[in-house]
Amino acid sequence: MKNHIGLTFLMISCFLLGSCSKSKNEGSVVCDEIILGQPFTATIGQAYCAPQSNWVMILGPVIEDSRCNVPEVDCIWEGQFIMGLTFEGAAEAIDTFYAINDWRDTLFNGPYTIMLNKVYPLTRTSFDPLDPSEYSFEMVVVQ
Repeated sequence: MKNHIGLTFLMISCFLLGSCSKSKNEGSVVCDEIILGQPFTATIGQAYCAPQSNWVMILGPVIEDSRCNVPEVDCIWEGQFIMGLTFEGAAEAIDTFYAINDWRDTLFNGPYTIMLNKVYPLTRTSFDPLDPSEYSFEMVVVQ
């Protein structure tokens, strides 16, 4: 149920704010090309594309970051990390990483498997919301 609420929120946010797609440049998205099967560092709002295809992935927005990752704080729940993604190209879609416990998740889009391996920062100084620019992610995309 939480996945559906987050996905609904993401779709409404994308529609109202127009923040889930990069501007087109002469018919193509400006993106960083990834190497399939190799880990890479991703950031919110940046577009990543697969080589020799029109498949594009754009990260964001962060929907929830309730991870218990503040040093010297005892939590009764590990928390969760939820982030939206927009996929453009042949398999256009909006999806959501829903990471709990080890902050990892896997999504599937078209012929690609998208793995979220790590969410940075690993620790925070407080539970206050972070600016989207403060996040980065270790990811791997395989075909």
